[in-house]
Parts: sequence; structure tokens; C-alpha cells
Amino acid sequence: MTKVRLEPMTEDQYKPWRAEAEAHYAQSVAASGQSAQDAARNAADTYAQLLPDESATPDHHFWYAYDGDRRVGFLWVKVTHDTAFVYNVAVEPDVRRQGYGRAIMLAAERWCHDNALTRIGLHVFAHNTGARALYEQLGFTETGRNMAKDL
Repeated sequence: MTKVRLEPMTEDQYKPWRAEAEAHYAQSVAASGQSAQDAARNAADTYAQLLPDESATPDHHFWYAYDGDRRVGFLWVKVTHDTAFVYNVAVEPDVRRQGYGRAIMLAAERWCHDNALTRIGLHVFAHNTGARALYEQLGFTETGRNMAKDL
């Protein structure tokens, strides 16, 4: 099984990551039915609210995942009481479908365990069937469902 190591992002790494992550979030929102313009505005507002102090926002943790010296992905988690919430996790495009998504999530679970957290949650877009399947394989269960209807 593939295993990765999580290393905290530096401030210099955080800034370009943030811009790319926000843009990717906007794409996911647009794929869920919003116009590209509304999705970009939604993403900018969401990131501004979640991270008012950028990488120094309390209780938010940002890592890059490495396999040896090779960066294979990233992870963003917020801790509230005894629960971690995965706000963003991704695998570098050129190494997808090689077990790194699973490895990053298992590294997140180890980090949670090491920090006495007892629950881990996340949101996944309905159209992201690959991620949904992975999370179900890892033991995540659905705890809610958002629905929409275009008028």
C-alpha cells in the first residue's frame, strides 16, 4: 500500500496553493449548476469567510503530501473540539489513480488519532463519483444531502 508523509505548508507554498484551490472550488461549484461567474464569486466569498487570516486562521491545518521527495497532493483540515473536517484534499494530476488519495486520507486519519480527535468529516460534490467511492471504501457514511432544482 502507498504511504505518504504530510508536511505543513510554508507561507510561500500557501499563497499559490490558495489561489489554485479557490479556482478549483469555483470549477466544482460551476459543475454543480451555478454560472461560472457566480461560482467564482461564491468561491471567493467562501474562502474569505473560512480563512480570514489566511494560513494563520486558527484551527486550520494545511499540508502537502509527499511520497519520498515527490509531492503527490495536499490536505486542508479544520479542527473543532474533537472533530476534524476535511475542507480540501487532492492528488497531483499526473499521479492520480495510483492510491495517493487513499494514502492522504489515511495519513489524515493517523494525524487525527495522534491528536486525540474522534471524528473526521468532509463534503463531497455529488458529481465527484470517484471521490465518493473512495470515501465510502474508507468507511465514510453519508450524514446529509443537499438538493437543488433549476427553475
